[in-house]
Amino acid sequence: MNLLLLAIAFRAWSGSALSAYLRIMAAVAAFSLEVQLATWFHAGNLRSIRLLNLAGAVAGVLWHSYRRSTAGRADLQEQPPRSRDATIAAARLPPFIAIAALALTIGLLASSRPVMGADPYHLHRVDQITSLGTLAYDPAALDIKINALAGVYELLLADLRIPGMSTALVRFHGVFGLGLYLLVIAVVNTWIGVRRRWLLIALLVVPVVFHQLVLVKNDLFGALPAVVALVWVVTRGPDMSARETATAAALAGFAVGIKISSAPVALVIGGFVVLDHRRDWRLVAPTLAAGIAGAFAGGLLFTLVENELVYGGALQPYMSLGNRYEHATDAVTGLGRFAISLLDLGTVSPRLWPGRGGWGSTFGLPMIWAVMVLALHWREVQVRRALVAAGVCFVGFAASYPDADIAHRMVIGPGLLLVAIALGCVDRDERRRPALRIALIPVLALSALQIGRSTAAYLTGG
Repeated sequence: MNLLLLAIAFRAWSGSALSAYLRIMAAVAAFSLEVQLATWFHAGNLRSIRLLNLAGAVAGVLWHSYRRSTAGRADLQEQPPRSRDATIAAARLPPFIAIAALALTIGLLASSRPVMGADPYHLHRVDQITSLGTLAYDPAALDIKINALAGVYELLLADLRIPGMSTALVRFHGVFGLGLYLLVIAVVNTWIGVRRRWLLIALLVVPVVFHQLVLVKNDLFGALPAVVALVWVVTRGPDMSARETATAAALAGFAVGIKISSAPVALVIGGFVVLDHRRDWRLVAPTLAAGIAGAFAGGLLFTLVENELVYGGALQPYMSLGNRYEHATDAVTGLGRFAISLLDLGTVSPRLWPGRGGWGSTFGLPMIWAVMVLALHWREVQVRRALVAAGVCFVGFAASYPDADIAHRMVIGPGLLLVAIALGCVDRDERRRPALRIALIPVLALSALQIGRSTAAYLTGG
């Protein structure tokens, strides 16, 4: 309800796909900051904040109505051309039949199965936020993850309700998640420029993304701003304005605020901005400030402060969870496991290292196809930038997280970057395009079958 009111205030439906996505993220950031401040100052809860946001929605409607009426009274004159990102253009999405099939699958699973989290603490945090009305920690919580590893996404789930309803629509989180994911695909396509919409189906059949839309987990939500920021910086590079670099940095910072494992994404964004604009250091300060602001909006400062107050150390909860390498040789082994798992469809690494657990899936055949395409186009600057960006993120993650080979869900951002850039290459390549497109067809079919098999397993409890 709160997010809906803020979306009205920001007119989230207006403008291009990029504009709409940024307005939605601005609404999410504003809501997050409101609840963080309300928690710290004991100045309200989800219900009372609703009144503030209702006033904001009314003020936003009145303001935009006033601007329209003022523009209507102005003398008619030719308006200066607007930038590409500001124009209202029809978004290029995957074919409707593919979207409908995935939406129906997710809706079927949502309506026929009990609400389940990939990890129980996510739903526990939703219940905690609903009962308290704030993001306050519960020192009595037995699982430290409930407090330290869950925040903004769970806040949105607690707020996810139709006006007048008292029950949150957590059951249909995947349907709402799919809508946001489709908007991100439209945003990304403004930069990669895929004209043949059927190629974009590759982004709908990535197995690890599908599981995020079935089980409650915050990985995809935290990855989407990272995807936008990475593709933006990789494709636009030196042509980005100060406003663009700052916005991309804010998105990267927000991703880090949601999940600290996205820290390599922020390093990549910062590194590219410095490299691309090293002659204009005036960009660095606002970009850095925007990145920090995005991290604050994502709850990073809030989490660190609450960790200090409740657990006696800003990083204490993370240290107590363990699950980290003890020796450098272990990190090297982890890098090898992750490299294999990117291409083995989850079949080789478990046999080489038995006893590996986890949930979800890998990037699957779309990643194998993307790597093949990028290898053929490695001379292109955009491709090299994408490989560097994803490589830094992958190495940073795999070298620090022992379960990296079974947790592709935590690097969805850089993974989707590679698939997206590969799709752009195929659409532009006149010489090899037919062969690469033909190679993509069985990838789409087999990936769809893999998702169908997973759907059957969910329905039967397998």
